[in-house]
Amino acid sequence: VDVSEALVQKYAEKQIDRVTISRMLHAGEDPTPERLIVIAQHVQKELATRLARRLLDIQTLPYIVVINPNFQQVYKLYRKAFKTLINSPKVVNISQDAEFVEVVKGLVHEAVQVVPWLAKGCHDASKKVPASQLNLNRFMADMIMSRISRRVIAEQYISLHEERPGYIGVICKEMSPYDVVQRVAPEAQATCQRSYGIFPGYEIEGDKSITCSYLPTHLEYIMFELLKNSMRAVVEQHSSKNELGKKLPPIKILLARGPSDISIRISDQGGGVPRKHLDRIFDFGFSTFEHESLSAGDGHEPPSPLSGIDANVVRTSPMAGLGFGLPTCRLYAQYFGGDVWLNSMEGYGSDVLVRLDHMGETKEFSNYDGFDIWKSLRCPDVTLLDALQANPRVQTHAYKDRERNLRDMRDHRRVV
Repeated sequence: VDVSEALVQKYAEKQIDRVTISRMLHAGEDPTPERLIVIAQHVQKELATRLARRLLDIQTLPYIVVINPNFQQVYKLYRKAFKTLINSPKVVNISQDAEFVEVVKGLVHEAVQVVPWLAKGCHDASKKVPASQLNLNRFMADMIMSRISRRVIAEQYISLHEERPGYIGVICKEMSPYDVVQRVAPEAQATCQRSYGIFPGYEIEGDKSITCSYLPTHLEYIMFELLKNSMRAVVEQHSSKNELGKKLPPIKILLARGPSDISIRISDQGGGVPRKHLDRIFDFGFSTFEHESLSAGDGHEPPSPLSGIDANVVRTSPMAGLGFGLPTCRLYAQYFGGDVWLNSMEGYGSDVLVRLDHMGETKEFSNYDGFDIWKSLRCPDVTLLDALQANPRVQTHAYKDRERNLRDMRDHRRVV
């Protein structure tokens, strides 16, 4: 079956079935052949629907962005994956299930470069037009959150075919935040060492016995990025004060559990965030670090011990510079009802609070739908151009010539 725009729109308009951790645990608790077949059918439908929405979403970008080679790579990859899924036969027996597992593994492997492509595409576009004028932040949030959701669905399905003690799919039944920190903190220190030649220590306080059913890979990513940021800030703050001969102040990590939440506070003495930046630190493409070369993420870093969904992003992540770390951390936390906040004491340091919902009943990413344009397209009298003009995400001042802007949007289908 060829991928036509009508077919993509048909899939995009299907209802998304948002899952919870509790539901994933229940569905995967006894993976009988019959249950695996039902899960495979769910994966086929959900991955195709979510990819279709992103394919349409890319068409809403300003012309100057959509012609960027990195965004075109993402579009081509998503279109190829969508075609693979819709051309895969519906799984109705266990042998087809085994074949489909291999298809999904291939899709997961092919998509490892998506986040670096998005980051570089955003970086390139913002050099030509200010990011605030391009208004890419919500687009990036929808793209990344959708990617997280697809990876969770795909990895859960794959992992249900691979027994792992203490796990149901990718969910650890008794994940220990303390153990997660102990795994990722040395990796963050090693990254800091490679960039600066030194690194601060860390201290873990609070309730170290906390456990909950959660995805360790998500918390690994969050903690790695936040600890990496804190370590960079500490080194730069104290090197600017000519204090490198002294012992660097440690990063302090506090663990706590309440009736519904697990909270992790990361405190550093890295000088804090300037007040003028506080409103933008969770925006995609914004970074307080201006000197890191993009080549730092060229894939030649030593292998990372971090396992899981975005290990490739961790492995190729430079110390700073692309402005994707903090907003992506927040999305990982928000995916199942958590969040990330930052409090800054300028001149001293910062506290970052990670909140995770340990109840397991929160549906995935309900605030990130990206369905505004497709709702407009359901109306028979509304054209693609009308929908694009009505969408606030493309109300941009990036072009002085409004007629050219409208013409560029009209050319989206030919460009992508």
